[in-house]
Amino acid sequence: MNVLIADDDRFVISALEQKIDWISLGVKNIYCAYNIRQAMKLFAEHPIDILISDIEMPQGNGLELLAWIRSEGYKVQTIFLTNYADFHYAQKAIELQSFEYYLKPIEFEKLELIIKKAIKKVRVGQQNENVLKVGQYWQENKEEVKEHFWSSHIKRSDFRFTLEELQVELETKHIDYSVDDHFLPLLIEFFPYELVDNKEILYLFNHEGNLRNKLNSIIETVFQNYTIQLDGLLPLQMNNEEYLAIFKLMQTPDLSSLSAACNELIETVNHQLHCDIQCYLGTVESLAQFKSRVTKLQAARNENINYRNRTILLDNHQNKTAKYIEPNLKLLEEYLLTENRDSFINRCQRYLHNLVDKSEANQHVISNFKIDITQLIYTHLKKKEILAHHLFQGKTFDFLHEQSMRSIEDLMNYLSYLVDVSLDYMKFTNSQKSVVHKICDYIDQNYHENVTRSNLASTLYLSPDYIARIFKKEMGISLINYLIKKRIEVAKDLLSNTDHPVHLISDKVGYGNYSYFTRIFKKETNYTPMDYRKNNKCLSKSLKQ
Repeated sequence: MNVLIADDDRFVISALEQKIDWISLGVKNIYCAYNIRQAMKLFAEHPIDILISDIEMPQGNGLELLAWIRSEGYKVQTIFLTNYADFHYAQKAIELQSFEYYLKPIEFEKLELIIKKAIKKVRVGQQNENVLKVGQYWQENKEEVKEHFWSSHIKRSDFRFTLEELQVELETKHIDYSVDDHFLPLLIEFFPYELVDNKEILYLFNHEGNLRNKLNSIIETVFQNYTIQLDGLLPLQMNNEEYLAIFKLMQTPDLSSLSAACNELIETVNHQLHCDIQCYLGTVESLAQFKSRVTKLQAARNENINYRNRTILLDNHQNKTAKYIEPNLKLLEEYLLTENRDSFINRCQRYLHNLVDKSEANQHVISNFKIDITQLIYTHLKKKEILAHHLFQGKTFDFLHEQSMRSIEDLMNYLSYLVDVSLDYMKFTNSQKSVVHKICDYIDQNYHENVTRSNLASTLYLSPDYIARIFKKEMGISLINYLIKKRIEVAKDLLSNTDHPVHLISDKVGYGNYSYFTRIFKKETNYTPMDYRKNNKCLSKSLKQ
């Protein structure tokens, strides 16, 4: 909902902008014009739903603006604000179908009620216009109408047709189904990404504008010799990761042969689209009960974690309540201590494979396993004084964490990433000289900033106490003293080789307080900055002579 305020009084416009609760009214954009020409320009550039306009303005009045709006065919509700209780103005406003004629001074509560009514009228007009468009759409795009039917029938969790409503819907939209027709759902889940070198996420469908058409063609080809007919393919997510294939029955199918067809579909998609998928095959149901069948299929998908490129039959799905039995965490911890990456990963894989084989890989069990392994790795890092919450951050980690419960492969990608990043960083921290070298590099590059142990901890993913301890051990000097010496060395160079004022040099080396800088400088050199500059210049002059 967009509003245009047209008034030559800037105070009026400002008051309307600030004192009306536009957000609660559902208004997205407010545009302002101070004369008729500006208002016309804004109409040409933006969709305007409601106009609030003065009548008397320079370069034409509000009535002329509304007459122009009507001649141009813009659909807008207009509220006139005016100081003039003029019958001719009011009569002309009525002729031009204005929504309201309101006399100033403005009572904002009353005006807000008027705006609410105008918004309601706009929405009614939009709905009526949509009804006309949909009617034309039905005639021109029957296939799209059918898809719209399926979409409203399946996707809207807050809406469900009764048997009578379903029959009316079919008749109204001229869809050639009956409530007794039977359908079969196939849920297809895509995994359109790869983890490259354990660092970068590669999206496979960035340039797949016609993915849906390709998938539709593949499904029709694979199932062409079966007693079912593809009658709809709905994208259930905007990111091309989930589709629902809807098959209409010509004869009762053999589900075991359909399972083989799903496996063929998986192989074809792997080959042609270079992407992993999972297939969840539902059971035959009447149109009236089809939505509940799809809901069960989605619940089965959400409840169970499986390997990619498999077909899962809803008929075989048991909502099994499996008890979580933790893996051998002591052994896994030992693998971390000895930096035995392969044994750690293999142990996790065997544990998960065993769960899948016993049909116990449900959300509860897998979630607890993920939490335990993550906790184990984080605890191990803490013992090494590595800050896991800083180490594990960024787009790759966030993405792998978000996807980790979609499949066994996704969970292993996530856990492998945690282990690899942890072991790589532990190798780095095992060399205290390397860590100290990095600290020195950081200070040398950022001495002019507010360098703190917390800054260093965020940069090096190490605890502040550990950083301070190893730095002093290796360098024989504390962090703060190293920083001071670095700043003083730079300040001495600037004092000797530039004509910058001392207060500017103080800022350049990270001391915003000039007095404090002078005190620190004298403590380190036995000279004030001014004396140091004077003595150094005298020394330079005598050397030249």
